[in-house]
Amino acid sequence: MIKKFFKFILNIILLPYTLIKLTIKGFIEQVYFFIVGFKTLSLFLSRGFYFYLVELFKFIKKITHINFFQKVVNYFEIKKEEPSHIVLIIVWFATLLYVFDYIYVDNSAMIQALPDEEIEDVAKREEVTEDKSELLSADMNLYRIFNKYSLKDINISKLKEKNKDTVAWLIVEGTSINYPIVQTDNNDYYLQHSFDYSYTYNGWTFMDFRNDTMLNDKNTIFYGHNLLNGTAFGSLRNIFESSQSDIKIMVITSDNKKHVYKVFSAYYIDPEVYYLQTDFYTDNDYQVFLDTIRNRNIINVDNSVSTSDKIITLSTCTDDNNGRRVVHAKLVE
Repeated sequence: MIKKFFKFILNIILLPYTLIKLTIKGFIEQVYFFIVGFKTLSLFLSRGFYFYLVELFKFIKKITHINFFQKVVNYFEIKKEEPSHIVLIIVWFATLLYVFDYIYVDNSAMIQALPDEEIEDVAKREEVTEDKSELLSADMNLYRIFNKYSLKDINISKLKEKNKDTVAWLIVEGTSINYPIVQTDNNDYYLQHSFDYSYTYNGWTFMDFRNDTMLNDKNTIFYGHNLLNGTAFGSLRNIFESSQSDIKIMVITSDNKKHVYKVFSAYYIDPEVYYLQTDFYTDNDYQVFLDTIRNRNIINVDNSVSTSDKIITLSTCTDDNNGRRVVHAKLVE
């Protein structure tokens, strides 16, 4: 009885030691099974990976009868049984994926272009005003840089010093569209070039090359990519989701005049050139055009428009890249 009592007391005293011992043992067993399991998985991957290389060079050896390829086969046969080698390959592959993702971060495009690439940090090679220098150094995306500009920051003349093709500034209510607009002698260049002329699938927002930069045409057209990060014309989708019935668009021209437009039609359409007409021979032609695009409208806005109105058109691609997302607005002031 006394012996059992002392044994009980001893077990209580040694309880912390017992718990530590069990913990260490369990940990060691878990590590062991992890290592064995990882080694088994690695070996499985290694044999599978090198199987194809072995068979490939066996075939090459068979058709060429060059002994060198037998040495290559022997080399890969050995590597099949070295799991650490395939682990190294996996690490390198993962590293390359990380580097690729880092370089191309924030560059998904589903519009009139392919997936895109990182915009260069132009802040380091551009002269900027003092109040914008901190902003430019904090972000490398030109769309986001310009998007943070307020009306007092917009100076078309200064922008022309950075890009001679600058003709206007576009602001769309309820979206992130707040960018300088460029125009050149074609509608292709700025599909794959940024505001600083650098090559990028993000492109830049631009005016149709046929349009008068002072907005004197019946229909002035603006293009931009439907970027998934919401820049360029990516946020144009907000107009289709908005419950607001009075959506304004402002265009500031190079003479610093502010033209305010009101959205009267927005819709989705298969790729076409009909809504991309810029001028019309007669008022009747223009009326038919206006009636057509007005009747396509799918949002809740005042739908009235007449031949006395000048309009602007914003065109981008749909999210699936198969159609077009189109917004029309008429000049109101």
